Amino acid sequence: MDKLIISILIMLPAIISCRTAAEYKRPDEFPVISYNNLETEKFNIKISAAAENGEEWVYHPIMVVQEYRSITDTRFASIVMKHDRGEAPLNSRVTVVEEGYLDDSVRGQWLKFYLECESSEAPWKINEIRQAYLCGRMGFPEEFSKELCP
Repeated sequence: MDKLIISILIMLPAIISCRTAAEYKRPDEFPVISYNNLETEKFNIKISAAAENGEEWVYHPIMVVQEYRSITDTRFASIVMKHDRGEAPLNSRVTVVEEGYLDDSVRGQWLKFYLECESSEAPWKINEIRQAYLCGRMGFPEEFSKELCP
């Protein structure tokens, strides 16, 4: 009997960790089924003014995204940037996924920024921002949607 209890106690952490690993899926792997388009005109005016003032953040896509919306301190944050080419890109997409909000209904958020610039010396402008939410209530599917969670 003692050997059985000891065996179970030794194996229990392995059993628990296997189950957790099998059930866990990263939030940036959840599908985006719908999204809202956010307004960009006012922020692009801010970018132009900052470029005239010599501010450096306007020349780096991730810094532009960070200036638009601070990445919060959450349980999970993923930032992925894809350029149209390796050197002197003219188009960039930055995807930000956050999960772990301390909110009763909204568990996380997905944002995708489409940016462009005229040349490597020009500031970046935002063409489009897409936004979706991840619901945190039990029974909701693990997918991002434009609908605010109830």
